[in-house]
Amino acid sequence: MQNRDATAPRIGVDIGGTFTDLAAIDDAGRLHVSKHLTTHGAEQRAVVAALEDVDVDLSRPDGIVSHGSTLVINALLERHGSRAALVTTRGFGDVLHLRRGGRPAGFDIRYRPDSPLIPRELIFEVDERSASSGEVLRAPDPDELDRLADTLADLAVESVAIAFLNSYVAPDNERTVAEHLRRSLPKVHVTSSHELGRQWREYERTSSAAANAFVAPEVANYLDGLKDGMRAAGYAGELLLLDSSGGALSMSLAKRLPVRMVESGPVAGVIAAQTLARELELPNVVTFDMGGTTAKAALVENYRFASTDLYWINGRERGTPIQVPTVDIIEIGSGGGSIAAEDAGRLVVGPRSAGSDPGPASYGRGGTAPTITDANVYCGRVVPQRFLGSLELDAEAARLALESLAQRLDMSTTRLALGILKLGVLSMAAAVRQQTLERGHDPRDFTLIALGGAGPMHACDVAIENGIRQVLIPQHPGHFSAIGMLQTNLRMDRSIAIGRKLQDLDWPELQARLESEGADLLGELKEDAASLHGATPEVSYALVIRYSGQDHGVLVSDHGQSGLSMPTNPAEVFSSLFEKEYEYRFGHSIAGAPAELVEVQLVAEYPLPTTTLPVEQVVPAPAETIQSYFGLDETPVRSAVRARSSLAHGERLVGPAIVYEEGATTVVPPRAVVEVLPNGVLRIDLTDILEAGHE
Repeated sequence: MQNRDATAPRIGVDIGGTFTDLAAIDDAGRLHVSKHLTTHGAEQRAVVAALEDVDVDLSRPDGIVSHGSTLVINALLERHGSRAALVTTRGFGDVLHLRRGGRPAGFDIRYRPDSPLIPRELIFEVDERSASSGEVLRAPDPDELDRLADTLADLAVESVAIAFLNSYVAPDNERTVAEHLRRSLPKVHVTSSHELGRQWREYERTSSAAANAFVAPEVANYLDGLKDGMRAAGYAGELLLLDSSGGALSMSLAKRLPVRMVESGPVAGVIAAQTLARELELPNVVTFDMGGTTAKAALVENYRFASTDLYWINGRERGTPIQVPTVDIIEIGSGGGSIAAEDAGRLVVGPRSAGSDPGPASYGRGGTAPTITDANVYCGRVVPQRFLGSLELDAEAARLALESLAQRLDMSTTRLALGILKLGVLSMAAAVRQQTLERGHDPRDFTLIALGGAGPMHACDVAIENGIRQVLIPQHPGHFSAIGMLQTNLRMDRSIAIGRKLQDLDWPELQARLESEGADLLGELKEDAASLHGATPEVSYALVIRYSGQDHGVLVSDHGQSGLSMPTNPAEVFSSLFEKEYEYRFGHSIAGAPAELVEVQLVAEYPLPTTTLPVEQVVPAPAETIQSYFGLDETPVRSAVRARSSLAHGERLVGPAIVYEEGATTVVPPRAVVEVLPNGVLRIDLTDILEAGHE
């Protein structure tokens, strides 16, 4: 990396299922945005096209592009990856097939989990063994490894995962096998489970390594092609990839551990929402991110977003676990492109999506199935000529698509369109409810922040369904995830398995280990960013603690210590913090019960140049009106149509209204009140609507 200063251009690029969004801050602090339809199968084309759209000096070698993508999650969901093999401890070759042994759907006689990403015939066992204490009991035989390498070559394997028993505390045997295979098979990608994480849970650790091996070659090819395309477009800076935990990875690390990018795009929107919450002094917010394919909800509580160390591909019931740090996001298959259809005489919406090709019928690209976007167009909640600079919607095509389905369901076209929107909103509202009410939080205590191209269109309806009184629409909501990528730092993290009771720990020994591991982690980060100067690296830690006998722990991060320092009486301090956090989460604690330290999570971070989002200038524009439908009322009303850029700071607007901008449309229902805040954010007050509903 080159030396970087605060004037270096920063660019965020987010690839979604329907659109590819770009946000860039130039050397003068101006914001530029661009939006293109995602080019599936050649995603880098849309990225390069978006780069060429913006008036930013791409030739500066100190520029930074932070990139998030759905490539990894899509490859895992669609089972589109490499021919991968798994190498494991002798006697443990069936770990992926045995899973956890339980049946999440105990009363479903047709229950079948998703098949493993690596078939049984490509799973190989090695005669090695390490104890849970970390002692190597039996090292791999080099002759056996030679035979294994020959077999893998004969089978034309493209990628290999290595996951040995107890390697989370004793990784030496994994390292030996990985080095041997890399020497013998230089063109084969090799993943070691301990490189992804040093956490216990054998099945999850093995599954994570298998998933990483499955997607690694495809991700490497994509990143190489993307970088070549960006270079051809004149970009001379650095390419970073967003991590699912909210940091940024170097290109080399992302190619080595691509599964860490599993939720890289949606995470950026949560980061941006967290920044906005701090700016407005709103400690508790819930994000609602709706694009063309999915809708997502995440919680920011006391200015902190919730994280999880276990992510399930295709759901917990049947899916595949990935044990990597991930912002806790609930995602459902309900987006602007979600297709409405008939199923046994009833209306269903989603999860099938029209995507970007052909897209909704109103896109005019050959789609004929009605979608949520088409219903919005028909109901006058979108102005076809004001949807996107590069895409004008075809209202007639939307009407024809809806009419065809309405005839099959024997209902009016208006009733069908409103029904599509209602079913979509109920599905989206359920995601917000899962993040709040189902986790013991009253949604009425939260503010909803809407983002994504379709989020502001449905945010008020989703909030009303959950009793939320206040909705915020940030500037450029359709590019908000890309904007969040401008606020990330280069980051590495590592988990250290402990498994000891707090009272039995040798705290000075643990302190020394943290300092040693922290220095090692920082060394890796410096090596990954060899020429990054001027930034002060930061190393911090958090503890995962549980009551003895429990399975999962609670993260204790607000311990008041800087860097890697420990409090004076660590056992008492951390025990007290744990009990407070436990009681806050679950409504009770078990006073006096022994607690144990499961693991310590280390984070090394290099701050990158910060960016400040400029407030857009007011540009007068004539007010218009449009005929719109709201709720389930088939009686139309006239809605004011306003360009967002024409709304002055402090201005108030009473619904019904449609506020349009590049890449997003905000729908303001009747009786809702909009106020433009000094930072350009739209604050929508829904109090009158909610109180009227209780009269």
